[in-house]
Amino acid sequence: MRGRIVLGVSGGIAAFRAVEVLRGLVKAGCRVHTILTRNATRFVTPRTFAVLSGERADVSLWEDEAGPGVDHVALGREADVFLVAPATANVLAKMAAGVADDALTTYALAHRGRVVVAPAMNTAMWNHPATQQAVAVLRARGATVVEPGCGFLAEGEVGVGRLAAVDEVVGAALAALPLRGPLGGVRVLVSAGPTREPVDAVRVITNRSSGRMGVALAAAARDLGAEVRLLAGPGVSVPPGVTTERFETAADLGRLLAAHAPAADAVWHAAAVADFRPTHVEEGKLDRRGGALQLALQPVPDLAATLPRPGGRPYLVIFAAERARELEARAGAKMARKGADAVVANPIDEPGLGMEAARNRAVVLTRLGVRRDFAAQDKEALARELLLALAGEIVASCRR
Repeated sequence: MRGRIVLGVSGGIAAFRAVEVLRGLVKAGCRVHTILTRNATRFVTPRTFAVLSGERADVSLWEDEAGPGVDHVALGREADVFLVAPATANVLAKMAAGVADDALTTYALAHRGRVVVAPAMNTAMWNHPATQQAVAVLRARGATVVEPGCGFLAEGEVGVGRLAAVDEVVGAALAALPLRGPLGGVRVLVSAGPTREPVDAVRVITNRSSGRMGVALAAAARDLGAEVRLLAGPGVSVPPGVTTERFETAADLGRLLAAHAPAADAVWHAAAVADFRPTHVEEGKLDRRGGALQLALQPVPDLAATLPRPGGRPYLVIFAAERARELEARAGAKMARKGADAVVANPIDEPGLGMEAARNRAVVLTRLGVRRDFAAQDKEALARELLLALAGEIVASCRR
């Protein structure tokens, strides 16, 4: 279990989106107990949350026709995070003032862990000094506030007040969870996706990498308790609850690796870095009317081989995409040449696997002589297996 979360749902039109938030939390491995206000049940039923979470969803402190009631004190001791999404102006004001006149606000006083609120309301209500003061009070007490977005509101107006994107809300809740699991407290740096090297102001040299494997590794490491930072290339969709920085070129990625690798315990260098870049970048746009063009290229520095690793740390995992018949030989040589601790070798010539595909298989070799085969599977499942397979070596390297 990733952690235990109490999801508070208050009575705004965005209450229906709390169902998506619940699904995201459950998918991330969380156990979720839902408490709804009476007004929230006018938009969505407690049964919906109970069915999707496998947990009771409560509305009252007292036993009634809707359920046995909330033991707010016991639940407050057990839960890691209290997430209120959506949080109406009314509920924010009550939480700030310590009013406890229903199950949700009474639980708010009994909760002992982290608090995350995701406001959603009309723009005028959000901008009202009373609401802003309530938000400031909650922030001062340590609550995380997921700022509302701007867009069309229920009343037909356009402005600030929409519930933030579901991934953003889920990510904030996951980030608030304590670090547990086989990688609990381990600092993991992951690179993902392609680099793009400019030819001119419009054109680039790049590759087919989607970044899906690196993103899956970052999400799985998060779920296994690690403190994760993701370096994501262009076009890569990032997972919620993961600190992310973007790169464009190999030089950008090199600077980010140099800045963050020394503080990491493990680096999973899954980015597909361009091997070559143009020796000259045209300031404007090359004109094809000029006829045939010869493009001079120069090698890109080997980022893995030049990664700062004083004392052999951080633990370095690299990736090798090779033809199946020479997969292990070339991957092993690459690991030795770059001084890596482990290499994940993937075939590039097996249909339905690899770059731009949802599935892959892998052979893992480590400097300590370990060899592991992983059957073809979804990259998300493969990422978790890879992390668990190397968790022992990573944790041991942290203790050196």
